[in-house]
Amino acid sequence: MARLNFLHLYSMNPTMNRSDSMEKSFSQLCRRKFIFRGIVQGVGFRPTVYRCAVSLGLTGFVQNQRSEVLAEIQGSREKADAFIKELEKLLPQAARLEEVLTEEVKPIEEKEFKIVESLATSYTLPPIPPDLTICAECKEELFDPENRRYLYPFITCTQCGPRYSIVEDTPFDRETTSMIDFPQCPDCLKEYTDPLDRRFHSQTNSCEKCGPQLTLCDSAGNTVGGRGDYRVEKDLVNRGNASEGGASGKEDPLIRAIEALNAGEIVAIQGIGGFHLAADPSNRECVLRLRSDKERERKPFALMVCDLEEAERLCYLNEKNREILSSPESPIVILPHRSNIPEYLKLVSDTGTLGIMLPYTPLHLLLFFHPKIEIPYRHLIMTSGNLKGEPIVTEPAEARDKLSGIADLFLFHNRRILFRTDDSVVRITPDKNKKWGDSETTRLSPEDYRFCFFRRSRGYVPGIITLDSPVKEITLAAGGDLKNAPAFARENSVFLSPYIGDLEEVAAISAFERQIEKMLSLYNAEPGRIVYDMHPGYHSTHWAERQSIEKKLQVQHHHAHILSVMAEHNLDKTLGLSFDGTGYGLDDTIWGGEFILAGRSGFERLGCFRPFPLPGGEAAVLNPARIAFVFLKDLISAGEARKILDISAEEADLLSDMIERRINTPMTSSLGRLFDAAAAILKFVKTVSYEGEGPIKMEGVAIGVFECSALVDDDFLEELLPLEETNDPEFTPATPRFFLEPAPLIKYLATEFKSRSVAELALLFHQAVAHASFRAAIFMREKTSVNRISLSGGVFQNMLLRELLIPRLLNADFEVYLNRAIPPGDGGLAVGQIYFEAE
Repeated sequence: MARLNFLHLYSMNPTMNRSDSMEKSFSQLCRRKFIFRGIVQGVGFRPTVYRCAVSLGLTGFVQNQRSEVLAEIQGSREKADAFIKELEKLLPQAARLEEVLTEEVKPIEEKEFKIVESLATSYTLPPIPPDLTICAECKEELFDPENRRYLYPFITCTQCGPRYSIVEDTPFDRETTSMIDFPQCPDCLKEYTDPLDRRFHSQTNSCEKCGPQLTLCDSAGNTVGGRGDYRVEKDLVNRGNASEGGASGKEDPLIRAIEALNAGEIVAIQGIGGFHLAADPSNRECVLRLRSDKERERKPFALMVCDLEEAERLCYLNEKNREILSSPESPIVILPHRSNIPEYLKLVSDTGTLGIMLPYTPLHLLLFFHPKIEIPYRHLIMTSGNLKGEPIVTEPAEARDKLSGIADLFLFHNRRILFRTDDSVVRITPDKNKKWGDSETTRLSPEDYRFCFFRRSRGYVPGIITLDSPVKEITLAAGGDLKNAPAFARENSVFLSPYIGDLEEVAAISAFERQIEKMLSLYNAEPGRIVYDMHPGYHSTHWAERQSIEKKLQVQHHHAHILSVMAEHNLDKTLGLSFDGTGYGLDDTIWGGEFILAGRSGFERLGCFRPFPLPGGEAAVLNPARIAFVFLKDLISAGEARKILDISAEEADLLSDMIERRINTPMTSSLGRLFDAAAAILKFVKTVSYEGEGPIKMEGVAIGVFECSALVDDDFLEELLPLEETNDPEFTPATPRFFLEPAPLIKYLATEFKSRSVAELALLFHQAVAHASFRAAIFMREKTSVNRISLSGGVFQNMLLRELLIPRLLNADFEVYLNRAIPPGDGGLAVGQIYFEAE
């Protein structure tokens, strides 16, 4: 079983002896007590234990507790010994056993094996299963005309369906989820109470007669199809009438929604953890309208494709890509697209990649395969249902209020969403002999370094991160302001919230505060300390400082990035490469290209990219030609720089004045900003419409020539980005011992732009950064004798940089560590904050 992971299997009392007074009738019986911890609730684990025990002729019971599953089995010693091995064979795909404790206990008189009522306990963090994609059995039933759930868009079982997004309390039972609104009909109740049925104790079990229903409304709130009594102006839950049946006798809302998509309309669709905005990408006017109304000028849209075959038609897939796309988590996977994709898809993404996901709910499947209507499209734009800068919408009333200016129709359901979960986003570098762009991959990284989280949410949350050593007290971490995801820890367990977004708009800040309240309530946690970023302008910092929690700790941003890797791998000390766009430094400047020696309680800044001015601060981030001008005005003259960067004489004079007089011109060592400057010189971007736009496009073009490029001489790369020791005798934690000087590299890009291809220069920039980072790592090891090195920060979502750097480090015998279960960007920052220990 690929998902079975026995981290611990040991006896709670291995020396226990049988009582001498045990009745003779029990002398040949063996009774064992098991405690199972991990993802063991809401995934059909108890029914599996039941079926396993019964098949072996064992008696006993199995019971959900607040944070674990308890079972006792009794029978012959031979059968008892076989129990765990047989259970391993039968485990549901979504189950994950992290710890199994066993103890021999005194046999009792009993005749059968039972599933008993759930019980609350107080062990660390209660396990809650993640939301899971529709399973193969439910998919088969969905399209079986003889099945009573034929075409029912909310079909589920113990193996699939919503979990975390509908939970209100623990243990995970129907009464503690929003499914309490839907009393089961006799047929469903019969399945639910039959231990041999696949839906035994399936907490989301329902059918057309008793379960959630669809309603299609227009932007004015008028019902177009579905339940006539289901109005947007009213409660939208309509609990008491759920058993009256759905759209029977009325127009099918799904068919009407499909017709609307075919006609080029935009449909807001309520899913598991929030709303999507769906549109047919082949309709150019529809896509342009979606971009305009959503204020998403160029940022790529996610694409839901009907099946793996369609994914293969559009993109290059390897075995790992297929596995992740088809997994129970079903994330968006960023893939290199083929050269012959339809032209209209370049309006969906102009980065050389497509963000692909498969239908993961029965509702999604019916949008592609409804047997009662001809469906011409095989893929749909499926982007988050939100306004710019706000979190994904979860409630029908909120959707109509905020999305009515974008969506033509709204496909609602009446199952309450209690926790918002946006789609997770991952990327996987290619493996041997598989396509990456139009060429065969030959230069490879080890398997462990090929998977990278960009966004961790639906399907992966609420997976717990386990620490080797427990935190001293319940700890709350606020994270940062970009890609925010707060976290908290109790004992050895860390819960990282699903992705919320950037804390810029009031709605996002409010969602951040509500998420913290809800997760602490769900896990019955009262923090003893709060940890947060030291940036004085962050909303998360201001919020943390207002809290009544007495113990407050600040952690430097780039230290927290490296701490997040240390937490995942349980490290106490490591060298660190912490590369991103922005982080507040100890010297009150903006850091972002940091080489550090990190421990749990502090760090030393060993080196960085040489700091440079950022004229206009945020304005330079949005207009990266300003950053390039900083370098070029002195390297090749302001006049030449102005021509290369297409900057007016007036703007050039203004920028020069700002730089000279240090007016609104903070200093930064950010590698992310250097990527921006290179992207501006190479004409990938003039004004930025979304974070990382220029570097993303630059990486995509560089990947296209990576495999067919000639090796570049290391001495040449060293000249482009040299390492210079500072020789400063008075070191502080903020004083670097060396700089990487980017000026020669920036000048080379500008002067060679007309004589070399843009793709070659883009690749050369990546090669120079990788080589310089490698040389800096060698320098740090020589100075500290530390051989472990951890890589984190948003720049390490650049898979080409990883591919160029990591093999060098490994060949030099470094122990290399990266984030595995969390994003390397700010979405994983809170885990690092939790791992911090004050001296």
